Amino acid sequence: MAKKLFPFKRNGRFYFDKDHKPESFLFDTIPSSIRSFIKRPFNIPTDPTIWVDQHAINNCQIEPSVTWLGHSSFLIQMHGVNIITDPIFDQPSWIYPRMLPLGIPLDNVPPVHAVLISHNHRDHMDEKSLLYIKKISNNQAQMLVPMGDKSWFDKRGFAHVHEFEWEQEHAVSNHDQSGAVACTFVPAHHWSQRGLLDKNKSLWGGWVIHVGQQQIYFAGDTAYRPECFARIKHIFPTIGLALIPIGPGEPRSWMRHSHVDADEAGETFLDVGAQHMIPMHWGTFSFGNDHFDEPVNKLRQWWFSNQHRLGSKQLSVLKIGQRFDVPVSSIDQVGEVNMAADVSEPQL
Repeated sequence: MAKKLFPFKRNGRFYFDKDHKPESFLFDTIPSSIRSFIKRPFNIPTDPTIWVDQHAINNCQIEPSVTWLGHSSFLIQMHGVNIITDPIFDQPSWIYPRMLPLGIPLDNVPPVHAVLISHNHRDHMDEKSLLYIKKISNNQAQMLVPMGDKSWFDKRGFAHVHEFEWEQEHAVSNHDQSGAVACTFVPAHHWSQRGLLDKNKSLWGGWVIHVGQQQIYFAGDTAYRPECFARIKHIFPTIGLALIPIGPGEPRSWMRHSHVDADEAGETFLDVGAQHMIPMHWGTFSFGNDHFDEPVNKLRQWWFSNQHRLGSKQLSVLKIGQRFDVPVSSIDQVGEVNMAADVSEPQL
C-alpha cells in the first residue's frame, strides 16, 4: 500500500521532506534566465500557426473534455462544470514573452466555475489572468489554491477561496447547481515563491478532477518522485487522462530537482496508471535551455522506445486551443502516438 505523504514543515515553510533543497534564485533561476534570454532569438518557432488550433467553445460540456490554452493552462469541462487550471492568458513578465497565442480569444472564455492553482509561481498563478476571471464570473468562480496562498486572493477581493493540503477534496458545481465534480489536491515535488523572502511559504501540488470512475490528473509542476505517483494511483486507480509537464528539461543538473523532463514525464504517466497522456508546460514560453520543440520531440522518442510497456495507452500532443474529448471507457486502440492535426513532423 502506498503510504500517505505529508509535506515537511520547518520555520513556517513547506518542504517535500527534510532533505528538500528548493531551487536557488541566485545560483539557479537567474543564470538560467540569462541563458534562455541569450538563446531566445534562435528558439522562436518559424511558423507558430502550425501549433495553433483555436475553435469555438461549448459553454456547457457534459462529457469530459480538455482544451489546451498553453503552458499549464487547460479548460477542463466535465458534467457541465468549467474549470481552468493555472491560468496565464498573457505572459509572466517581459523577460518571458509568449511564443504562442492563448488557446481561446479572451472574449470567448466560457463561464468559469472554478480555478485550480498548482503553486504560486507567476507562470501558474498570474494576477492579471485571475483578475480577468474574477471580472467575467462576477466574482463567483471558486478559487482552489494550495495552503498558504489564500491570503493573496483575499487581499484582491476574491469572494470564494479555499486552500488545501495534500489529499483534501472539494466539490465544485456550476452556477445553477445542475452539475458537480470533485477536485482533490495531490502530492508533487516542487517549490513556491513570488517575492524575495517568501520561498516555500505556501504549498504546491497537482489536482485530480473526478466524478466516480472518471478521473483526470493535472500534475502541475513536479520533479520525478515515484512515491508521489504511486500514492496518486492508489487513491485514483482509474485515471483516464493525465496532463503532465515535459519541460523545461535543461540544464538537467538542477532542473531535475523541480521539473520532470520528457523521459521522466513518460515514467510519471506509467506510475499513475493513466490511459491517455497530454503533455504540457512546453512551447509557450522560453523557459530553461531547451529548444522550442525539444521536449515534445524527446517525449515522442521515449514513447516509441517504450511501446512494450505502454500496451494500449495513448499519447496526444495538442495544438494550442485544441480540444480533446476524454474517452469515458477504457481505450481499446494500440498504444500509438496521436499527433493531432498533422503536426507529427513540424518544420520549425
